[in-house]
Amino acid sequence: MNLLAQQLRLSALQAQATRFKRFARDAPIGILFLNGDGSTQFANDEYLRIVGWTREDFEAERFRPGCGGFPQWLQPELGARHEAEYVRRDGSRVPILVGLSRQEDGLAAFILDLTAEKAERRAREESEDRYRATAEKLAEADRRKEEFFGMLSHELRNPLAAVGNALHLLAVSPEDPARSARARGVIERQIGHLSRLVDDLLDATRISRGRVVLQRAPLDLAGLVRDTVEDHRSAFEAAGLELALELPPAPVPVDGDATRLAQVLGNLLSNSAKFTPRGGAVAVVLRSGPGVARLEVTDTGEGVEAHVLPRLFEPFAQADRTLARSRGGLGLGLAVVKGLVELHGGEVAASSAGVGAGMHVVLHLPAAAAPATQATPPGALARPASERHAGARAAASVLIVEDNVDSAETLRDALELEGMSVTVAADGGAGIAAARRIRPDVIVCDIGLPGNLDGYAVAREIRADPGLHDTPLVALTGYASPEDRARARDAGFERHLAKPCGIDQLMRAVAELVGPMP
Repeated sequence: MNLLAQQLRLSALQAQATRFKRFARDAPIGILFLNGDGSTQFANDEYLRIVGWTREDFEAERFRPGCGGFPQWLQPELGARHEAEYVRRDGSRVPILVGLSRQEDGLAAFILDLTAEKAERRAREESEDRYRATAEKLAEADRRKEEFFGMLSHELRNPLAAVGNALHLLAVSPEDPARSARARGVIERQIGHLSRLVDDLLDATRISRGRVVLQRAPLDLAGLVRDTVEDHRSAFEAAGLELALELPPAPVPVDGDATRLAQVLGNLLSNSAKFTPRGGAVAVVLRSGPGVARLEVTDTGEGVEAHVLPRLFEPFAQADRTLARSRGGLGLGLAVVKGLVELHGGEVAASSAGVGAGMHVVLHLPAAAAPATQATPPGALARPASERHAGARAAASVLIVEDNVDSAETLRDALELEGMSVTVAADGGAGIAAARRIRPDVIVCDIGLPGNLDGYAVAREIRADPGLHDTPLVALTGYASPEDRARARDAGFERHLAKPCGIDQLMRAVAELVGPMP
């Protein structure tokens, strides 16, 4: 019985040892048993995977003290449980968590691969960082949005207040010529200011959405710069500022949009004029080099602090953030400059030595391969009204299709003062009926009209009518994007004028379409 009991007990121990070895072999953590001399007694598959050993290599060396690289991670001084890093033979590194258990005949080590946990931790930390960064960006966007709407409110209320005051003066003292003239001047300037605000807003939006289409043509940049500077000279003289111009002796050929490039220089000049006190100076210098045209605008104005420069060309960036905001503007002018220059394949940068040290803006544009003729920039048509309107001054018949009563009536009065016969219709249906009745020499039509017929539909009806097919059509509308212009052209309009439109501009369009009247 004793022998049988011993055999049974031995069998049970062997079964238990077999189960343990199977468990240890298949365990999801690395298990290593070391003898007292440091040689390896047992290592499971997960341990070998972690340290990068094959079973064959390991079995060949396991009786050598220190095999398996355990001295790399065996750091008892760190405690029974600690994190370490194992460096494999190929140089790759594995983060591990080590658990040590002292045994009578050696040491048991349990090793957990922390690669996935570390990666998850890094991903979580990166996600948290991204979340914080996104939250900060959203908070900054909200702050800038609130600031922008505050600026917009300020910039719109100021000119509207001035216009209201001027209208009051015209109403209470219509017989005072000097006071009436000043009031009319105020209204004209403030409407121009409002128009520039709207144009900047629209241009900045179109540029950010990639909806600006350049009308490229070969042009002489030197001629364009000269004409644009001259267009602004009277404003500089009125502000008590010196405006100097330096041009190269030869033409500077570029391939670009004359209107947009003139707008770029105009924005830079307006910015310099705004921030340069009376008695200061602004210099415009154009230079031509191999493959590039360099345009510089330098002023002796207020300059900016170093921390403002990096965001100077961002939308809504403002150097003047005081409540007074005496300089005005929405901080869009330079953003529009940057967008338009980059659309031309160029670059723009600004520098300043600090507050009171002026500003230096330089832009580079790719030069064209050969000299070109000058494209006519804005302002080149600035001739006396008697010359501009001569061809349309006789009794031309004009039909205005406009649902805004004030716009329609003031436009009627302005055209009648120019000697024209004017009929007004308040919607598309009435406009078509009036056109068939009076057969006008030209039709000026809004796009956004009440009812079922908008301006595009009116144009298509006119073009489909044999009796009106050749009647010139002018779109006068607040829909002024490039897509709106293309749609108006497709509908049959010969001209597209954006509101608010000066009477001079409308008269030029009418004169070009109607021609000299009998």
